[in-house]
Amino acid sequence: MKTRNKQESERNVMKFFSSLADETRLHILMSMAESPKTVNDIYTSVGRSKLTLSAISHQLRQMSDLGIVEYEKKGREKFYKLSGKFCWCILRDALGQFGNNINIKCEKCKKERRHK
Repeated sequence: MKTRNKQESERNVMKFFSSLADETRLHILMSMAESPKTVNDIYTSVGRSKLTLSAISHQLRQMSDLGIVEYEKKGREKFYKLSGKFCWCILRDALGQFGNNINIKCEKCKKERRHK
């Protein structure tokens, strides 16, 4: 039983990092770094000439299924944000290492600091 959990855990880690390794998904995640966004907001941010609304929705659905992003429904719209289950400091630090300083709000670190 523990072996299955370990294997599942390893698969989930690989899925998480492969999500970050895809240029489209990385741009989508970066667009949500500072605040929640609708699909249309992401579409505008990522670039209308690069992706269709359908492609963005598909990527968001995949990342939502993995728990990487989450959303809150307000009326008819869904506002997507980075999942509070993950520490996004790794993404912020990696981007900063290569000269792209981005303000990523890491809810997980904020919560952990409050409990210490």
